[in-house]
Amino acid sequence: MKGPGGVTILHTEASDGWGGQEIRIYREMLGIQGRGYRVLLASPPGAIIHQRAAAAGIPVISVAMDRLHFPSAVSHLRRVILENGVDLVNTHSSADSWIGSLAGRLAGAAVLRTRHISSPVKGGMLNRFLYGRLCREVMTTGEFIRSQLIRDLRLDPARVRSVPTGVDLAGFSSPDGSCFRLAHGIPLDAPVLGIAAVLRSWKGHKVLLEAMKPILQAFPEARLCIVGDGPMRKVIEARIGELGLQDRVLMTGYREDVVQVIAAFDIAVMASYASEGIPQFALQAMALSKPVVATRVGGIPEVVLHGETGLLAEPKDPASLAEAVLALLADPALRKKLGDNGRRRAATRHSFEGMLDQVEECYHRLLRTSGSTTDAGEPRPE
Repeated sequence: MKGPGGVTILHTEASDGWGGQEIRIYREMLGIQGRGYRVLLASPPGAIIHQRAAAAGIPVISVAMDRLHFPSAVSHLRRVILENGVDLVNTHSSADSWIGSLAGRLAGAAVLRTRHISSPVKGGMLNRFLYGRLCREVMTTGEFIRSQLIRDLRLDPARVRSVPTGVDLAGFSSPDGSCFRLAHGIPLDAPVLGIAAVLRSWKGHKVLLEAMKPILQAFPEARLCIVGDGPMRKVIEARIGELGLQDRVLMTGYREDVVQVIAAFDIAVMASYASEGIPQFALQAMALSKPVVATRVGGIPEVVLHGETGLLAEPKDPASLAEAVLALLADPALRKKLGDNGRRRAATRHSFEGMLDQVEECYHRLLRTSGSTTDAGEPRPE
């Protein structure tokens, strides 16, 4: 399915971070642009996604998205929408969703709200107005989030679509993790656990560190690689020191070569206890045939199927997490089975092109119902 030339999509994102949500938006914009759509991004100028999109050739519009500038931001974005002939506004975070939705509706554009995380949305009148009236449709990154929104905000199920995150398997063909191990002095035969995620409290890094004690008692040569950066870095570093894990835990910081890093893992581990949608790290690990140990949180069980593509543990429970990891470390055949299953599931259920197909279907349906396109999905003549 190819996009209709002449249709303009404006994405808005208020976040200044760089995690799974921002990475999905960035890749989705590039993918949709490659299918013939004109794509724009409105975001604060200091946001990482603003800078990366501009470097990738996506036109960017600087918009202050704090409360102080709210009225002027709505007015500014409305002018941008009108001047650029924007057909559809796709919002992503809380602040930009209010700004983008109001500006879009005032300018006569269709509005789509994408919800990426599974933290509860309070079912008050304002949020019901935003999701149920300002936005014509809602897209979620997983079925758990979709069901949550329908239940908590009493939304019409026909207006809420789940489009799980996809992974581009082309970059996951045959990476070699030995170079990463050798560069960091990790023996090639040492069991390596790894997590790649923004260092936020709810990602559960401290829980994972607590789980390392029983893991190291059974496998003294095991290593844990923590990949990523974020506001919890100093707290995590301090906890590593308190637990005496300095020689068994490696913090790499943010890495662009995350595929090569994950290739060095024997087991991918996620210890999140809140907010997860469909985590890109789990999909990346599965695409590399790595078994995943993760928690029963948010949309994680939609991709990490217990006993099929990985093992699930209870959130905030170091003993449960350690038990699952130890079960895999003790059984190489099980690790291979789960890893192979994960690769197949990533290819069949979570391909990047499949995700773009579903995004396009949402765009076409929304543009048709809003009157911005003809029934064939082509731009409506001026």
